[in-house]
Amino acid sequence: MAKETAGPLRLLRETHEERVLTALRTQGALTRAQLAEQTGLSRATLSSIVQHLLAKHAVSETASGGESGRCRGRPVTLLTLNAAGGLALGMDLGHRSIHVTVANVAHEVVASEGTACSGRTPWAKRLELALRLVDELAGRHEISLDALAGVGVGVVGPVSDTGGHRQPSRAARIALVRDGLTERFGVPVYVDNNTRLAALAEAIWGAGAGLQDVLYLRLSHGVGGGLVLGGHLFSGAGGAAGELGHISVDRNGPRCACGGRGCLERYVSLAAVLERCGVRGFDEVLRRLEADDSAVRQVIEDAGTRIGEVLAAACNTVNPESVVIGGELTAAGDHLLRPLRAAVRKYAHNQVRQRLHIAPAVLGHDDAARGGIALVLRRSALLAGYPATTPGLPDGDQLQDIG
Repeated sequence: MAKETAGPLRLLRETHEERVLTALRTQGALTRAQLAEQTGLSRATLSSIVQHLLAKHAVSETASGGESGRCRGRPVTLLTLNAAGGLALGMDLGHRSIHVTVANVAHEVVASEGTACSGRTPWAKRLELALRLVDELAGRHEISLDALAGVGVGVVGPVSDTGGHRQPSRAARIALVRDGLTERFGVPVYVDNNTRLAALAEAIWGAGAGLQDVLYLRLSHGVGGGLVLGGHLFSGAGGAAGELGHISVDRNGPRCACGGRGCLERYVSLAAVLERCGVRGFDEVLRRLEADDSAVRQVIEDAGTRIGEVLAAACNTVNPESVVIGGELTAAGDHLLRPLRAAVRKYAHNQVRQRLHIAPAVLGHDDAARGGIALVLRRSALLAGYPATTPGLPDGDQLQDIG
């Protein structure tokens, strides 16, 4: 009878192990309690699985450092994948900058660097700049890219999971990036919109960390967004999910590059705000806010209200736990966020706004590059089977109110 049950029991154990490994691979460091919640495993089963993974050196356990000594029983610890299990490379080929970040499977950033570029820089040149940054980081930090499991890249504009794009130039750009990196590194390459990747990064490492449903909005030279729903990046049928900047706020408003009229982006992008304030740089906007310039303050408050109205509609649709606001305009602080929150409170459904938290993004300029790393950790076939049994070790079957 033991031989008859050995197969099913082993399959069950491996299934449970994969649940634990997937949670750690996608979420990063977790306590045992968080793992139990993420995997749905009982405490007894989880304890057995964790001990088995620790024995195989697939998982590492360290003190959390965030708990006081007042609690009795086992000290709270954090579990992560073994950092030696592989590397992921994230890139952001943005409008005006290039960023490269390297991290291990334990979600620890090993190295990160960025460089400026022009909005007119050809895509082949952008890729060249990114690869140069990779070489510089590898040399400076003595990183061996032999352990590289995959590359995640953020690019400007919609990216469809099916690879179909109405604009031939966009399809050519994505092919250039994917093919060039595949040839260079010989590992899987994943390409997505860089604002969506920033949303994923904020949901894992940033202001939305630990939450399953996060709506992200970036207020920069353009206005874009991203959705993380049920812990997964949501792309939509054509790769354009989260394009909040192209929701019309005035059907008789000015023409937008997308073909619509009165899009939010025409009113609250960096260029639009600077034009209304009559200044050339956002630093000057901040200086005038500090000096209590009423005209500039009104421009920022109007922008906050318009943004809040659009966010209320979006939140009524997807009912997120958190809204994270990123981009240069967030430097205006409460001058922007106060009217934004007020508009969401006014126009969002009571059940939606009751537990909604709105916060500025906390990651820096490498947010999309970090999102590329998350893409690798979630999708790479090499890491999906991680870890193999370590040689020489037994195999074993055996709002909160809008805060």
